[in-house]
Formats: sequence, structure tokens, C-alpha cells
Amino acid sequence: MPRDVVTLFAQEAGNKLIRKHCRQIGLPVNDLRRLVEEVVDKSTMQRRHGLWEAFDEVLGDTYEEEADNAS
Repeated sequence: MPRDVVTLFAQEAGNKLIRKHCRQIGLPVNDLRRLVEEVVDKSTMQRRHGLWEAFDEVLGDTYEEEADNAS
């Protein structure tokens, strides 16, 4: 589910900026979107407890995919 509360995802200029910077650091845009969604989902202090585990899960999926593609 897209989270357009982050206005960069809602605008073409924002999407271009996101793609540019994600390409520079080697982070897939979809992973950034998922990371932002985790932050939004855990925006209250009570729910923020699981944030780092969620980040590890998102980034772990990317590294697994890269390892599979390299094989």
C-alpha cells in the first residue's frame, strides 16, 4: 500500500529525486518505500519498538536477492 503521506512519493519530481539518490547509494526504490512504510506504521512510541527488526527484514531481503542474482 503506497504511503503518499511522504510527499516525495506523490510527486513526479520527488520520485525522480528518490530514484537519483537511491541509485547513488545502491538502495532499490521499493526498499526505501518499504522502510518509509515501516516508519509510518510504527509512528507511535509503542509501535516503534519493532522498527529496527522491520528494517533488518527489508534490507535482508535485498541482500538475499543480490546474492541469488550473483550466483
